[in-house]
Amino acid sequence: MKKVHVLLSVYNGERYLAQQLDSILAQQGIQVSLLVRDDASFDRTPQILASYAGKYKNISVYAGTRKGAAGSFFDLLARTGITADYYAFADQDDVWYTDKLVQAVRRLERESARQAREEAAVGKHAQPLLYAGKVVCASSDLERQERFAFQVNRKASFGNALVENICMGCTEVFNRSLLLLAREHLPQENVMHDWWMYLTASYFGKVIFDQKAYMLYRQHGNNAVGMQNRWGTRWKNRIRHMRKKKRKLSRQAKVFQRAYAGLPALRREDAGRLERLCGYRGSFGKRICLAADTGIYRQNRVDDFVCRLIAVLGCL
Repeated sequence: MKKVHVLLSVYNGERYLAQQLDSILAQQGIQVSLLVRDDASFDRTPQILASYAGKYKNISVYAGTRKGAAGSFFDLLARTGITADYYAFADQDDVWYTDKLVQAVRRLERESARQAREEAAVGKHAQPLLYAGKVVCASSDLERQERFAFQVNRKASFGNALVENICMGCTEVFNRSLLLLAREHLPQENVMHDWWMYLTASYFGKVIFDQKAYMLYRQHGNNAVGMQNRWGTRWKNRIRHMRKKKRKLSRQAKVFQRAYAGLPALRREDAGRLERLCGYRGSFGKRICLAADTGIYRQNRVDDFVCRLIAVLGCL
């Protein structure tokens, strides 16, 4: 039975935390353990965690200074042990189906077996692997549920990861190779942890995206990152993103380039795309070249068009 170590960051999660912990402990077909970081909560979260840690030997808890969601998860990556077969991120307020982790492990195991056959033939080392998938959006009381309308129709790739994150952290499960690589090259600037894992895995290994959902993603006013299904709301978010996140993607690409300086990409074309985005503002011709690169894309056609337009304007 494979061991999966779950990394859970919590902050003032007293309302839903117990339900999420119960759903993680109820995982079937794998051996699960948890490392929980309390991101300086001031409600009853510490007491809830202490109660669970006292009752279950497979739960470890520690408290830290306030870092925010991304910083807290990066701290978990840096502190976790390396004895598990796979690792997973978890948010404090969701509910997992009992087969969430085992389904991810099965997909990762199949890919690992395929890689092993290739490694035996060419002498490669194990590649970083990342699994992610869809979610079922749910109301705060979990009574209203619907699949998120956003469609992932094109494959997960580094070209996609440069301009869009389709891998939600609460769905991510990854192998030890990705854990070790990512924690040796943690970003020194503000980058979301799940997006960083998508960039890293797609540049140096492989990303498996599951079209099925194995968890309830609870929507409420305190979500660190939420989802919007309504068409009008998504357009408002597009406009807000253009104004607020000007040149965010190129800055993030440069952070990634610096963090992994000297390490070769698994695919040469991805190294070229990274270089292209990092230096695209050098001239109008470079902006046109970036906008014309079909290997860099967003999943939604309208989003993809807007992204290319922003590239021409030099605002990615």
